[in-house]
Amino acid sequence: MIPSRQRVFISVFASVVLLINVRLTADQPRQLFWGDIHNHNAVGYGKGSLQRSYEIAESHLDFFAFTAHGHWHDMPIMPENKHEKWVNGFAATREHWDEVRRMAKERYKPGRFVPFVAYEWHSSRFGDQCLIYPSDVDAPLEYFDHISKVQAFAKEKGALLIPHHPAYRWQWRGTAFEFLDTDVSPVVEIFSEHGLAEHDRGPFDYVRHSNGGRWTPRTLRALLARGAHVGVVASTDNHSGYPGAYREGLVGLYANELTREGVFEALRARRSFAVTGDRIALDFRVNGHWMGDILPETPNRQVTITASGWDEIASIELVKNGRVVARAFPTDADVHSPPWSSPVLCRVEFGWGPWGDLAMTRICDWDFELEIIGGRIVEAQGCFRAGPFDEDRRNRVEKLSEKSYRVRSYTSRKEPLGDLVNNSVVLKIEGGPQAVLKCTMTRPVAMKIEKSLKDLSSENTLEFTGPFTSESMVFQRLVFAPHYTGRLEFSDGPDEGAKEDWYYARIVQANGDLAISSPIWVRN
Repeated sequence: MIPSRQRVFISVFASVVLLINVRLTADQPRQLFWGDIHNHNAVGYGKGSLQRSYEIAESHLDFFAFTAHGHWHDMPIMPENKHEKWVNGFAATREHWDEVRRMAKERYKPGRFVPFVAYEWHSSRFGDQCLIYPSDVDAPLEYFDHISKVQAFAKEKGALLIPHHPAYRWQWRGTAFEFLDTDVSPVVEIFSEHGLAEHDRGPFDYVRHSNGGRWTPRTLRALLARGAHVGVVASTDNHSGYPGAYREGLVGLYANELTREGVFEALRARRSFAVTGDRIALDFRVNGHWMGDILPETPNRQVTITASGWDEIASIELVKNGRVVARAFPTDADVHSPPWSSPVLCRVEFGWGPWGDLAMTRICDWDFELEIIGGRIVEAQGCFRAGPFDEDRRNRVEKLSEKSYRVRSYTSRKEPLGDLVNNSVVLKIEGGPQAVLKCTMTRPVAMKIEKSLKDLSSENTLEFTGPFTSESMVFQRLVFAPHYTGRLEFSDGPDEGAKEDWYYARIVQANGDLAISSPIWVRN
């Protein structure tokens, strides 16, 4: 049952953006970093060179683990010998393992970009696990036939062992929670291109593979109900060599520094959260304690959830012991008189083109510059898909300043992940209603688009690059600060009869993107 809104309220104000994005305050020095710690390429049975993966990762991520396909000790024999795909992939990993380690060593730039050496251990019985080493020095490629052996090895090396796609059924590569050791597995990957394992209902079902749908006993809520102290992450599991691919999963975490030690410490402390697409900044506390903390007994729990998204935030939710106990609704905020004093969001989406039934599949190259006249760009987010695979093409931000943002990109309906065929960029703009957003395009055609922020506050604009079936570009309607930021505050006490209560935060954007925090536990 949802409490009355008298107990839940939204506080929206300009400084919320600083609170979240921020890198926090002097007495809270932790910074928010973004990464993908589960990603594949041709070193294994994916596509793309290792060099390409690193170039893409360094262009937009803070930390990255290339997780080479390592071993599958109980792999079934598949029809038409399709299991040879895995056999050949594991051989490629063995052949290139020294290169994997060397690349991680050479690309490590503390404070700028943090790569890890890692590989994926497959198991039908125990579930797939990503083993991530703390350094590139003592990082061998080893083989094991039981989860307990992998766990012992990871502990010996100081490595992390992160379960992947946990919600598949037992013996169909779902995580065997009975064997979970949170000392070496402090977090679980609850979202990737496979889908969302939060619970057995809701969005992002497991539909893209042959292992079946989500199984209730292997979901996050079932794991937490078992009493496990485990946090959450998301990563892409992308097989096209595209780290951080949009709408395939990212992990946000709060670390003291951008180093291997800093990222590992944050993951071990469970100061992490999962996003399905947009980089929704999420800060979740109970009595001032961070996500991932375990609190001693207290009858008074002051919960705060603060969020800053890249689209309208439909709801901010507090989940306690498996049920939603509080919600706030930022989109209820009245913006009939738009607050131009705070930055606004404008999403520029491009792609579309001929659909598959026309058999006109092509790759469209884009080159355009967005300029703001009479305002300035405060921040920007690129939302680039993984497909179609192309070794040589890149999605590049060629220029970013207060006045302009230049993009070289490509879109296609070829080899899409579901219906994810468009790319977009989101600009956070300071400027009044008379400011103008101007697009100067050179590819796929030469054209210009200009719209005032006042016009975009009430309706979007859609332009085509040629006759039917040409690609198109949309300037989406603006989102104002009261709708993309929000705060929920809630006072709570212990549940009767429970030895321990667990809470986590859940942010839902209007475009369907989610952010889910690691839990906080309070003992009773």
